[in-house]
Amino acid sequence: MSVTVVLDGAGLQAWAKRVPPRDLLAVMEVLRRQGAGRVLVPSVVTVEALTGDARDASVNRILKHLDLDEHLPMPRTRAAASLRQGTEASAVDAVVAEAAVRTRAGYLITSDPADMIALIDRGGGSTHVVAV
Repeated sequence: MSVTVVLDGAGLQAWAKRVPPRDLLAVMEVLRRQGAGRVLVPSVVTVEALTGDARDASVNRILKHLDLDEHLPMPRTRAAASLRQGTEASAVDAVVAEAAVRTRAGYLITSDPADMIALIDRGGGSTHVVAV
């Protein structure tokens, strides 16, 4: 059984660290034990995670090993907008939550757990949100 993990900007930065936070290490261990997994990063997340200078080296290095979702067709933008309706969540958070719901992700790694849980709940998802 393959496990999907979705990362937001802070999640991507944490994933790229040499010594990730303990909660993130637990998710990494689940992936290792399962022997299969997918780490998904919606491309808009890189806008939050990258700075445009040399500090990007670790994130750029790890992006080569992750599944970068570079396409955001209209049905997915509409689904993300629907999740966001009536909330103060950002558009990027809504895109990340939509990806988690659509892929039935096992985990979402974020620095904004309250908003992500609310968005995922609105989409009827059951993704476990891990704060970093």
